[in-house]
Amino acid sequence: MKRILPLILVIFLSLFSCKTSKESALQFQSTAPFEMVEPYYNSWVGGIESAGAGVNLFIPLKEDLGRVKVDSIHFRGEKSVVVKRDLLLIGRFKYSRVHPKKLIMSSNPHDEYGNTLPSKTDRSPFTLTNNQCVISYRINNKRLYYKVSNLKSLREIAYPSSAPKKQ
Repeated sequence: MKRILPLILVIFLSLFSCKTSKESALQFQSTAPFEMVEPYYNSWVGGIESAGAGVNLFIPLKEDLGRVKVDSIHFRGEKSVVVKRDLLLIGRFKYSRVHPKKLIMSSNPHDEYGNTLPSKTDRSPFTLTNNQCVISYRINNKRLYYKVSNLKSLREIAYPSSAPKKQ
């Protein structure tokens, strides 16, 4: 019994220290690393089922990022790589509207040949409301996070079912 108690104590302390280090890594910065001009998002939907649907999130900037390297945006439980175009940061979140094929479950492995693995989505560790996002960025190789609240929602864009025919 005397040998088990120190072992349990060491295991407990190691688990506790891992949890606190992860929580501290996800702390938000109180000030933005750059000046933004009214961030917004808009939903879009394709005209055919296989086109899918999604949300594009836009963060207009007042000036260049300088030494700040923005790499991802977290929004509605998903994570997206940031695309930078001049003074605009863009996060694209695509959702498939295609119904997944039914899986064939059988004791015979040959019957399951056509099954495909489900696609992996990049989940976000943050719990956010629908009009919030988190910007993940690096300064001097140190990862930092900034939460943006009150994102403005623009109207949904509906794309046509096919490209117009050239005449």
